[in-house]
Amino acid sequence: MLKYTKYKNNNATLNFQIMATKSIDKKKTLEYAVAFYFYDSGCVNFMMGNIMYQHIKTIYDERADGRGQNTLEVVYNYKKMKYEVLCLTDSKLAQKEISIL
Repeated sequence: MLKYTKYKNNNATLNFQIMATKSIDKKKTLEYAVAFYFYDSGCVNFMMGNIMYQHIKTIYDERADGRGQNTLEVVYNYKKMKYEVLCLTDSKLAQKEISIL
């Protein structure tokens, strides 16, 4: 991850700092849990961030052009008290770790 910092001085120099990013364990991602934990389980509760979800169903949606499938996870969000659909190919979800309760 690059952090852009600009320093004002007589020469107008630009500096870039390389910041360390948190290493994510692939076995703690939602994508891994859907593939290996949720397929034979009933309702499983898990935490992502500070929000608790309940696994309801996994949907494998085939693309119309025949280029594979989208994996969708139907969950119940306890904080918002409603059902949601999470797309597992979303880059925001790939960067988050979950903990199964």
